[in-house]
Amino acid sequence: MSIKADGHKWATKESQEVRNEEYARKATEIATVEFSGATELKLKDFFFKVLSGSAQGILIGVLPSAVMKYIIQYSGLGATDFGANLSAILTLFTSLIPFLIGMAVALQFKMKSLDVGVVAVATAVASGSIKWATAPAGFTNPVTGLKSIAPANVYIASGAGDVINAMIVAAIAVLVTWLVSRYLKGFGSVAIILSPIIVGGGVGLIGKYIAPYVGLVTTEIGDLVATFTKLAPIPMSILIAMAFAIIIITPVSTVGIALAISLSGIGSGAAAMGVVATTIVLLINSWRVNKPGVTIAIALGAMKGMMPSVFAKPVTMLPFLLTAAISGIPVALFNIQGTPVTAGFGYIGLVSPIQSMVKDPSVPASVMNHFINPIVALIAWLIVPIIAGFIAQFIFSKLLKLYSPMDFQQDL
Repeated sequence: MSIKADGHKWATKESQEVRNEEYARKATEIATVEFSGATELKLKDFFFKVLSGSAQGILIGVLPSAVMKYIIQYSGLGATDFGANLSAILTLFTSLIPFLIGMAVALQFKMKSLDVGVVAVATAVASGSIKWATAPAGFTNPVTGLKSIAPANVYIASGAGDVINAMIVAAIAVLVTWLVSRYLKGFGSVAIILSPIIVGGGVGLIGKYIAPYVGLVTTEIGDLVATFTKLAPIPMSILIAMAFAIIIITPVSTVGIALAISLSGIGSGAAAMGVVATTIVLLINSWRVNKPGVTIAIALGAMKGMMPSVFAKPVTMLPFLLTAAISGIPVALFNIQGTPVTAGFGYIGLVSPIQSMVKDPSVPASVMNHFINPIVALIAWLIVPIIAGFIAQFIFSKLLKLYSPMDFQQDL
């Protein structure tokens, strides 16, 4: 017996039973499976969810401030109370990156609201974005102007903290939450009390203790990249640009990678140029086969939305690599630099090009010590990547016929 379409009358009792069974089956398929000790944790799936959640958290925290920074600064809004308050609020997003990472990772595992909050707070307190110290009696609060009558903790928002440590702590918090649910029944009726204390406080404390060692490793990686960049600027610029040209089209966050290893100077400029290279190649192909909205979305930064097309035919990554390699050369020749925050943006909000030209008093010389003029910026950020993109298109699509623009056809 066939099941009638929605809105049609079910003629018999048998048909009604079939309908009920079908509705129950569909409800089971779409029902959200809540995270618990019965959830099967597979290493690959666990790693991917932590990585994916971390990328989401980083982007939520970085994008608002990075995109609006120069708009507020050069529109005159920065001189008004409205602009100053908006800038302060958006900057605070950056200090909340570890919290956002914990929250997004927990949501990836479909945790309930209590566990989401606990994982988020544990990640936040362990990653250095919020620092604290004991202020002595008589300390004047810079906000209220009042003096404390007894020693008290003072908390200070301090940048994005250590992103790698945040990812590690979020993973530990998820694992501890799973173990508690599996073997202690999630603390039962006292979960609202014990989860924040034991999981949140305990994991947060572990994260704080391991933070200096994790920070040492990430700092060493960043210093190593910076050293190689100084010793061999052109080859390193090419390699970094090629690496980020591929990373931007994967689930991995380019901004997250750059923040994690504190990629700055020429390394940051090369990373941003790699993102630009991929953007150019996607635009060259997309405008021929996709709706205008898709092409505009790519120009605004939706490169990751093209993953299905690219992964369906990996050979399409070759023009990304060649375009990035050519575009990376001017980075070394003109000493184009950036910060860890701008390394993964490319054309998004024009953050990377503007940062390479405008001296920001808040950026120390150890991060950026050279700025280019608008003419050099036009050549390096626009002319060279476009020419390189068409060269790559001619070689791989027209000459070698490894792919066609139709391979990039997709709806976002």
